[in-house]
Amino acid sequence: MSNDSLPTSAVPRVAFAFITPTVTPAVIRCIACSAVTLKLTFALLFSFIVVIGVCGNAFVGFVILSDRKLLQSSINLFLLNLALADLGNLVFVTPDIAQVLLDEGWILPAVLCPLIRFFQEYFLYASVLMQMSIGIERFMAICNPLRMQRFSRRTSFYVLFFVWAIACGFALPYLLYQRILRRDAISFCFWENISGKTKMMFKYAECCILYFVPLLLLTVLYTIMGRVLWGTKRANIANETQQVQILKLRRSVVKMLIISMLLYFICYSPIQGIFVVETILHHRVHISQGLRLTLNALSFSSSAANPIVYICCCRHFRKRFIQLVRPLLVMIYPDENSRYAVINADDNVTRALSRSQFVSFRKISSKDFSTQQPKLSFAK
Repeated sequence: MSNDSLPTSAVPRVAFAFITPTVTPAVIRCIACSAVTLKLTFALLFSFIVVIGVCGNAFVGFVILSDRKLLQSSINLFLLNLALADLGNLVFVTPDIAQVLLDEGWILPAVLCPLIRFFQEYFLYASVLMQMSIGIERFMAICNPLRMQRFSRRTSFYVLFFVWAIACGFALPYLLYQRILRRDAISFCFWENISGKTKMMFKYAECCILYFVPLLLLTVLYTIMGRVLWGTKRANIANETQQVQILKLRRSVVKMLIISMLLYFICYSPIQGIFVVETILHHRVHISQGLRLTLNALSFSSSAANPIVYICCCRHFRKRFIQLVRPLLVMIYPDENSRYAVINADDNVTRALSRSQFVSFRKISSKDFSTQQPKLSFAK
């Protein structure tokens, strides 16, 4: 589960010791150019991921924090904390990536070794635990509205506190046992003062609790929610028009969360697969530096994917994004101003639904509809 499943600081340095004396200087220059091209390519790729991820997660945080009504919804509080976790992961993984591409070992101060590794794992674990919490909250709201009411604001804060606390507990070994090791005049940030057996037990627990358990749990929860939302059974709602609108809102949010979950596990599955093969099947996996960097870029990109999913699947985020970029587009295409206007089809219906209890994603009776006060929730 952790970023060091493929140790970024232990990526083999590019060496050319295999070149024999009979190799011409032109061939040596060609190999050296290939290594430089590889580094430049991945430097651009990682830079692109960082820029997209930092700007995207900052955008999500800005949209939620700037709208007091959105903050009243538990789902938006979880999405805000998920964005903070992904943003933190991007920020603290970047120094490691830069050092790998420089190919000079650990060049930062030694005191930063355990701190950077701790925060990398801390935000990574918080991200997956936050997705688990979102899945459980949506399941409760859609499938068990009578037995388990939606998270209250206080309950949401309690859950968020425990999520960050549990993530801190799982990341604590990296703060305690990651130190600078020197080999051949090169420094690396790696495990120290911990037995191989203890480290392996920790890695097993980490992989199961923070990868396979969330994968199994979220798959089951979203499968059940999908059967409820896309099945033949419908909620008892006052009229057919409201039912259609409510189901569209429910489905769009769950679809967005399913896509986010799938992207996360797709991005981390290759690294976890290598870990399982090497530790359980005891088969050493030999991969090139290019493939190793590709797998790390894939896992790294999961922290930048969620804002894109929100903008594509959620009307509210899409509208705010268009409002943000429209002035730039108008500057580029001054004669096509109307082309980038925000389309607000049937805004009155959407605005009314966003203020009704139907957006709480609970199946309610017509009696509840006539007596309950409107509650704001996640707006499509």
